[in-house]
Amino acid sequence: MAKGDIITLEEGLHSELGPSSSDRWLNCPGSVLATRGMKGQSEYAAEGSAAHALSQWVREEGKPAEHWKGTTIVVGDFQFKVGKPMIDSVQTFVDGEDKVPGAALIEEMVEYEELVPGGFGTLDGGKLEDGRCTITDLKHGTGVKVFARDNSQLKLYALGTAMKFKWLFEFDRFVLRICQPRLRHFEEYETSLGALMQWGYDVVRPGAKLALTPGAPIRAGEWCKIKDSCQTRRDYKAAMRARGHSAEEEFEAINK
Repeated sequence: MAKGDIITLEEGLHSELGPSSSDRWLNCPGSVLATRGMKGQSEYAAEGSAAHALSQWVREEGKPAEHWKGTTIVVGDFQFKVGKPMIDSVQTFVDGEDKVPGAALIEEMVEYEELVPGGFGTLDGGKLEDGRCTITDLKHGTGVKVFARDNSQLKLYALGTAMKFKWLFEFDRFVLRICQPRLRHFEEYETSLGALMQWGYDVVRPGAKLALTPGAPIRAGEWCKIKDSCQTRRDYKAAMRARGHSAEEEFEAINK
């Protein structure tokens, strides 16, 4: 791969109960069956996939992100030319990963079948050592600031990593990190294996079971994937307006 190349990314495997969609299926379990079979991704998600691919090439080939300047990355129906914003974002992530001790995981697929049949996902970066596991998620976007504390996506990556590598490492602490360079937002959250496992059995396992049950409840929120056709969301908005609430009051109610 060299400057000026056009590289088409192959569509990867996805779990409908995966980490990246966990905020949605844990909060709105009915959305899983309601969106089953839907294909395609937004331009923002596609750009994130391009940035993650670049971060993988940088780490695996040992070359700076600048090496791919001018390369076009094709993701589904979208094309992205590697320029300064993506180069700076990816290089910041890679440089941060280099400072963390431990054996490196690069775009590693992990499973948590023990809790969720068919549950798996691909983490961006991990560092493993006896006693501690560090998981970092690269967020290339600028729209919404993402936080590490109690982040279900990071926690599922951590559980999957613990289950996959428990034969080799004795994990106790997990450092879960968000790297969002374009917003200059970097945050980490530390938890224990015991806390993760309790959350997995108390929240994730029943939540996944409910999500695969016909007639599961639907709850409107920022995780909506079918917001334009969701009757629950339409009913909520209609009820708010019938009570004479302003847009500001509606926003505050949604975000309580």
